[in-house]
Amino acid sequence: MYSQDYSFEKPDLPKDGLKKTKKWYQRWWGATIIVVLAVFLSISVAIGFYAGKVIFLLRSGELTPEKIFGEEIIKRNLLALTTEDSPSFGIKDARVVIVLFADFQCPACYSAYTVVKRLRREYRDKIFFVFRDFPLIADHQNSLLAAMAANCANEQGKFWEMHDKIFENQLNITETTLKTYAIQLGLHSMEFGECISSGKYLEKIERDLEDGWLAGVRATPTFFINGIKVEGAAPMQVFEEFINFESSR
Repeated sequence: MYSQDYSFEKPDLPKDGLKKTKKWYQRWWGATIIVVLAVFLSISVAIGFYAGKVIFLLRSGELTPEKIFGEEIIKRNLLALTTEDSPSFGIKDARVVIVLFADFQCPACYSAYTVVKRLRREYRDKIFFVFRDFPLIADHQNSLLAAMAANCANEQGKFWEMHDKIFENQLNITETTLKTYAIQLGLHSMEFGECISSGKYLEKIERDLEDGWLAGVRATPTFFINGIKVEGAAPMQVFEEFINFESSR
């Protein structure tokens, strides 16, 4: 039988019988997470502010890649693109180093060719210019043949003369015409013909393609002016301004 008396006293609980549950951020691991997040947020804000400032200074010209990374690092990166077996002109220790990746059959490269001729004529005493092959065979089926011919001409000290001949007759690139140019330029025709037929410089051209791809080349022409990538047939003014700026430093 249940009691009808509903009056009772609340029992006294032991003071240490039940502990109040702490919230997650009051626990040691919660406090640790908060501290780590706060530090991460502070660093992120600082990096964002610094990156924004660097971009602004680069655009204004107050800061250069050399100042950020150091001239030695920039120089090493450039030297990686300026191989000993690549045709070149100018002064090796020049303040301005220009590396061009080009395709002899590419229409935009013809526009760049006129700029390269002016650089050779007007600035060869102020720059070091390196030509590297980047034949886009899928689009220009005779570009590889032209690249091999230019390298074979380089073997006999006539790269730039053959370079000009090919670009000036860009719509007529065949093995016959290339051999004709060799004769016109005074090359040893038999050696030139054997050089092309043997594919002697295929490995060198493949290395140019690989280096260009790793450097970010995806189309031709692509220039690297002191390590700064310039895509497309940039006007002469771009090179003049850069050369004059570097020369005045």
